[in-house]
Amino acid sequence: MAEFTLSRAGLIGAAAFTVATGAGAQGSGNQDASEADLLALNEALFQSMIVQKDATLFNEVAVEDFTVLAPGGMVEGKARAAAGIAAWDAASITVSGQEVARHSEVAVVTGRLDIDGTMKPVGRWGPLKHMSVYEYADGEWRLISRALTPCAEMLVKLDRC
Repeated sequence: MAEFTLSRAGLIGAAAFTVATGAGAQGSGNQDASEADLLALNEALFQSMIVQKDATLFNEVAVEDFTVLAPGGMVEGKARAAAGIAAWDAASITVSGQEVARHSEVAVVTGRLDIDGTMKPVGRWGPLKHMSVYEYADGEWRLISRALTPCAEMLVKLDRC
């Protein structure tokens, strides 16, 4: 399988193509296109960080005072989150059930992650839920914060996580 590095410029080009051709847009208007761009960016961040183990896109998109509430309860800043990418050994990730709640220039993206792989020292994670907070400024989405939590086994069985 060929490997590639995602950059903000490459992602913006792909998003521009998507918006120009109407592919992936869920409606008309700038807000719909902007939300489609946001969902594409959110998924690209997970792919580049977890599968490709590449912090380039994350470092471009995350604000300097970015914080993450990692599975298990650790709170980490941008530098630690970028360094933690090396702990992943994943073949693929599926991002599903994404929803956007938007208020003015702030958007909260929630969804589910299914990761085919492991993370040192934890091992294999079951499904995770994520919540990512973005701000839209100067024509770009910036990642402010993210929280990841494992799905409880009973909720997975009930198809609620």
